[in-house]
Amino acid sequence: MSVINTNMSALIATNAIIANDRDQEIAMERLSTGLRINSSKDDAAGLAISSRMQAEVTGLNMATRNANDAVSMIETIEGSSREIASALQRMRELAVQAASDTYGVTDRAALDLEFGQLFLEMQRIATQTTWNEITVMDGDGVTTGAVESTSLTIQLGKAASQNMTLTIKSFDPRTTVKQSARMDVVNPATGAITAGNLATDSTPAAGNNGGTRLGIITNALGQDRFGNDNNNEKDTGTLNRRDAETQAYGAAVLYVANATDLLPAADVLLARIDIKSRGNADFALLNLDKAISAVSAERAKYGAYISRLEHAGDNLTNVARHQEQSRSRIADADYAVETSELSRTTIIAQASTAMLAQANAAKQTVLTLLQ
Repeated sequence: MSVINTNMSALIATNAIIANDRDQEIAMERLSTGLRINSSKDDAAGLAISSRMQAEVTGLNMATRNANDAVSMIETIEGSSREIASALQRMRELAVQAASDTYGVTDRAALDLEFGQLFLEMQRIATQTTWNEITVMDGDGVTTGAVESTSLTIQLGKAASQNMTLTIKSFDPRTTVKQSARMDVVNPATGAITAGNLATDSTPAAGNNGGTRLGIITNALGQDRFGNDNNNEKDTGTLNRRDAETQAYGAAVLYVANATDLLPAADVLLARIDIKSRGNADFALLNLDKAISAVSAERAKYGAYISRLEHAGDNLTNVARHQEQSRSRIADADYAVETSELSRTTIIAQASTAMLAQANAAKQTVLTLLQ
């Protein structure tokens, strides 16, 4: 049809150019960003799915970091507990030495000097070992009504419920108290035992003999294999269960009430065990054996924690990798496809432009009718 006002061929070519330009812009955008979905109009459902999967992937990656950080924290605690175990070994060696009557009062006093300093170092390690400003080895302190272990929650997944709880018992030796046990009180000048009521249950006379003032500690101390805890209490529900203990020394007694200490109802003056007499050394030797065994068991638990956390970290890494792979199929641009699309749209752009030129030129033939 020989009309001029409406050039249908040109309109068809123009529309083709517009549509092709849009496809070409999309291909160039995807090649520029590396993403198949750059806005919701590209793939509305895909955007929602990939965003949710991306949140899961970032959560899994952070959980992997949490697991690795927890391994480092437990390794720190285990290293400090190793020093406490070494101190206990040396204290036992000193107790064995002091238990022999080949040593006099002055010798035992010299041995007890190192023995006491090792006590202080155990206490210092327990109260001053920190991880990221968190004190991790002293439980809830020793001034409360009950010794508490430190509970640490490690987030190991994308959901709040996907976590792991680490229980770190108190390594403060002041939590290992037996209020009914009393040590021989030795006169440092003469070596005479002024009160020889070791480990009796009788109420001591009024008076003070030094030591550390602590709150009464109940329902939190370890039990021996007979079910007797450090306060001579029995509970068949926790008989021979180390996981019920809240301090790391098991049934060991490292703090006692001396023979001349006053035991009031709300507070008690306690002293560490010593090796100033042969009887005291024997008592210390018995309890140091218990302490070494319990600390070794606690350290073994840390090794189990580390093994579990390492496996958890490996599993999280595996899940995150495959989740990221799935998300990539939805959100990332396939360069083979997009480069082919760009080549196609470029060729069509050139062809459609040429056709538009032809459509415009075709109307020139109408002028011949006017000549």
